[in-house]
Amino acid sequence: MKLEGMDELLRKLEDMGNVGSRIENQALKKAAEPILQEAKSNVKVRTGKLKEGLKIGSVKSKNGNKYVEIGITKDDTSKIFYGKFLEWGTSKMKARPFLGPAFESKKNEAKNIIKDEVKRGLGL
Repeated sequence: MKLEGMDELLRKLEDMGNVGSRIENQALKKAAEPILQEAKSNVKVRTGKLKEGLKIGSVKSKNGNKYVEIGITKDDTSKIFYGKFLEWGTSKMKARPFLGPAFESKKNEAKNIIKDEVKRGLGL
């Protein structure tokens, strides 16, 4: 998700160096929580292993943009690897997504959390 209208706040964070980076990281992780909870509620439970295994990953950076991964990825090889088949389907099985819908339903809430956490971290 791309945040619009936060240029001034992001510039302030960059000027703060490591402290600003920590504020960004905390905001991203906190914003991921409602998406994770929604994904867990969307999972069709058989054993509960997939629901329990869904987590918020560490903050990563690509092309200067920070992000966190929530749940599983297409290259997942963990104990809950089969979740990717549910999310994206296979040649023999229709997709039954739980992550995508969770993101779509909670992305505005996540944006607001990021904005609020950054403002709080900056003392605004």
